[in-house]
Formats: sequence, C-alpha cells, structure tokens
Amino acid sequence: MAIKKIGFVAVVTASLLVLAGCASGPNNGVDQSKVDKAAQALLPAEYLDKGIDVASDIPYEPFEYYDEDGNLTGFDVELGALIGEKLGTELRFNKTVFDTIIANLEAGTNDIIISSMSDTLERQAKVDFVDYHIGGSQMIVNKGNPENITNAMSLCGKTVIVQNGTIQIDLLATMSASCKVSGKKDIVVTTLPDAPAMQNALRAKQGDAVMMDSLVAQGAAAKAGNGEYFDVVNDPDAPSGYDAGFVGVAILKKDTELRDAIQAALQSLIDDGQYADLLAKWNMSSNGVVSASINGTK
Repeated sequence: MAIKKIGFVAVVTASLLVLAGCASGPNNGVDQSKVDKAAQALLPAEYLDKGIDVASDIPYEPFEYYDEDGNLTGFDVELGALIGEKLGTELRFNKTVFDTIIANLEAGTNDIIISSMSDTLERQAKVDFVDYHIGGSQMIVNKGNPENITNAMSLCGKTVIVQNGTIQIDLLATMSASCKVSGKKDIVVTTLPDAPAMQNALRAKQGDAVMMDSLVAQGAAAKAGNGEYFDVVNDPDAPSGYDAGFVGVAILKKDTELRDAIQAALQSLIDDGQYADLLAKWNMSSNGVVSASINGTK
C-alpha cells in the first residue's frame, strides 16, 4: 500500500516517513503555536505518540491526487494537514480501495477515513461522521454530449458508469425506478474501481455517462485532455447536484474520543478562518459547512 505523510506544510515520501518515525516520532517539529490545546486534550495519547493513519481512495481529484511532481495534494489532504496542526500530531494518507474502505478501519489497518465520503444513514451504522463539506452528484459525458443527456430521465435505457461502493449506485437505482414508472427502459449500471478507470471507459464508449461527485465531475471536464474530452451535464432541476448532502471524516463508532478530537479541531479551523481560506483556495466556498456536526444526515 502506498503511503504518503502529510507534514504540517508539505508532503513527503513514505521512505522519509519511516526515517522520521524511527528518529523521533510524529510530534517532532510540531509548531505549538498552531495547536488547539482544548482539541488536543480530547485526543487519546496513543495518537500523539504514533500519529493518525488515514484511509483514502487515491486518486480522486480535487480531493486527493498526485500533482505533476508526484506529491500528494488536494482539498482533503490539505484539510488533514490542518487538522494535524490543531491536534499536534501527523496524519498519514494511505491509498485504499473505496468499496472496502470501512472494512479497512474495522480491520485496524487505518484509524479514520478522509476520502470525500458521503455521510449516509447506512454508513452511520458502522461509523460516525464529522461533516466537513456539502457534496452532490453530477454526470460527465463525452465531449459534445452525443447522446443528448440533459437530466435524470434522459438516462433511461442508457449505460451509466459509477465507482464501486459509492452512493451513486443507489442514486441510479432510484432514477431507474422512475424510468420504469414512466414506461421507459431501465438504466444499465456499470461499476468500476476508481475515477481514472471510469473516465477511460467513458472515452472508450463503454458507457454513455459517468455519475460521480459534482466537484470531481467538474474537475474532470475542465482538465482531462485540456478540457477536450468531457462535458458536465448541468441539470437545472438539481443545481447543487443530485442528492446533495454532508460529506465527512469517518471514524469507527467505538472511537468516540478520536471522533471528538477531530470534531474540535475542525471547529477550531472554522472559527479561526483557516477552513474558509481552504475552501476558497479549492473553489469550494459554496460547499462549506457552518459547523463541524457529527452525523449531520438525519
């Protein structure tokens, strides 16, 4: 499993992480002026000693991906670094397959999930969420929209590509049921393991559209092939994306102290303006939350 360590201002390689850990542990070099003492007091001592391992589906731009120099970056990665600053420890992002990401926590491989994971009632049965932004779903289609897909009902009888284990699978099941009620053909769903595979399949015309997180869809349309490969479908009936809702950091339900420390760290970032600055940097200001709620989806 590839591992990247996010320090307080930079990303370093896994080999450097091993060397740093052997030398002096994750508290080496902590800028105490950036630590929120109240949030840190909530954090179990073991995480101050060893750091926090983060499960993340990489790449998933703009949330977690490798830049042109091979460094791990993205909104989630930078948010993780800021949470680490507030807690006075380090967060290490570990590449994890999304459809087994909660099982990864249950197995003890990682401590938390930061991976643009939607806070859903189904997932709340196993994990708690500290919600950190609002996300919805949108479609991308091949450039020029050759199948003239404009809204949910225009997907009836079409093949739509989604990622394994995501909320988009249930979203398309609901849309397909509406097709059936209207006397139209069902939506055919193809599942693939990650965002690059989905985009490649769409370009190869193995499907008519890809349904994914709105910000990921917008980024893919803007950047892939310098903007020449895909278009975003902007459905006027869903201006914020389909089924827009909370996205959160996921923590096993038994780890309440870790959850509360992360919530306090995020709330501190909201209160001091660093969260707003990070949203603005990644063009996500309209997706922000006003407080660090736990399990905001009801």
